[in-house]
Amino acid sequence: MNPSSLRELGLDLLEEGQHERALSVLSEAVRRQPADHRSRMLAARCFERLGEKERAVTVLHACAEGLLKRDYLLSAIAACKLALNQSPAERRLRDTLGRIHARAVRAAPGRARVPPPLPPESLYEGKVEQDLMTLQGSELSGKALEVLAAPDPGGAADPNARPPLPLFADLERDAFIDLVGLMGYRQLKADQVVSEEKQGGESIFVVVAGKAEVTRFGEGGQRKTLGFLGGGSIFGELSLLTGAPPTATVTTSVETELFEVRREHLNQLAKQHASVMPTLAEFAQQRMAKNLMTTSPLFQQIPERDRAELLRRFAFRALQPNEKALIEGEHSPGLFLVLAGELVVQKEDPAGGFVSLGILHEGDIAGEISLLTGLRATATVVATRKTATAFLERGAFADLVKTFPNTKAYLEGLSERRLKQIGEALRPAEIIDADELVVEAS
Repeated sequence: MNPSSLRELGLDLLEEGQHERALSVLSEAVRRQPADHRSRMLAARCFERLGEKERAVTVLHACAEGLLKRDYLLSAIAACKLALNQSPAERRLRDTLGRIHARAVRAAPGRARVPPPLPPESLYEGKVEQDLMTLQGSELSGKALEVLAAPDPGGAADPNARPPLPLFADLERDAFIDLVGLMGYRQLKADQVVSEEKQGGESIFVVVAGKAEVTRFGEGGQRKTLGFLGGGSIFGELSLLTGAPPTATVTTSVETELFEVRREHLNQLAKQHASVMPTLAEFAQQRMAKNLMTTSPLFQQIPERDRAELLRRFAFRALQPNEKALIEGEHSPGLFLVLAGELVVQKEDPAGGFVSLGILHEGDIAGEISLLTGLRATATVVATRKTATAFLERGAFADLVKTFPNTKAYLEGLSERRLKQIGEALRPAEIIDADELVVEAS
């Protein structure tokens, strides 16, 4: 039986509560294939269920070191997290997390490249010749530990083969280590909802392994697939940091492992590390800026090499619920681009009240009609909830359309369509001739 089949058998035994048999099978899988760190993590769970928590921690530590060696940084963090749940003050785990952080920082663009600390020496060699599935009791426990806690003999991974850690590499070392101790670690089955559109928004999620689908309600109430998230993906940070509810639903497609960083975790962390909240705010703004440059039709009119320079002309501006970005009859203060949240466009109805002209989401623009024509705003634009925007004041807007003529052409076309929409929205309904309502009886 190959190691993969052994792992599946061991998992089945573990789920059936046959912890000792599962330990023997999973340990044998690692004896045959030392790089099988998934089996190591499952075997550590067997030790935990058997009441041998110290051995479980030792195995998880070896697992983290092996994953770090192969540059599976998120999975290495997961192994440390599981061990910290059982032994929060374990020094060797904090040392390994420090080495994971050093590796992530070396890979992060623009960060100093410093050599990581030397890895710890292992107490176990894993040189066990006999089939572990024939053992039981204390003999099994001892031999299994020799195999499971032995170092992964495989070669080091290519340092450029994997992307740097999202968010974690931006934090200071001690803040990162403390965050790992605070945050949650979730293992979900397929078809479980992680985050729901327009609800919650109190957590940042990082996909450790697995796959999740991102959907949003479209016209007619039908869900539309926006994309899929794999290992290393991060979501929820814009909602948590701006206060705007999630704009999409995320559902697992397969068995998926996630880190969950809740608002209370960040608040607690910020009390000990003053740099945390500014770091998170900068991270969120960079993420919003990146999304804007790739999704906004305005930025599509500009050569990719010039987009970052243009974005620096914008200022970050948060709108509170019911705050008005534009007021009908007044000059627009500038151009608004929605980063996260929602703006509703309203027009005064001559018959009284307001007519809703539409809703603006991420990447949409407001204020261009007044800026282009020099006239007062033709509609009121108000935030329905807390909304993050990129704002370009009037003077900078004039420089924008002068420097990038394509943007002016795009905005003029958008303005023309919107003015036509306003006219149609306010046009009185046609009156049907009364004669047309008379149906001649047969």
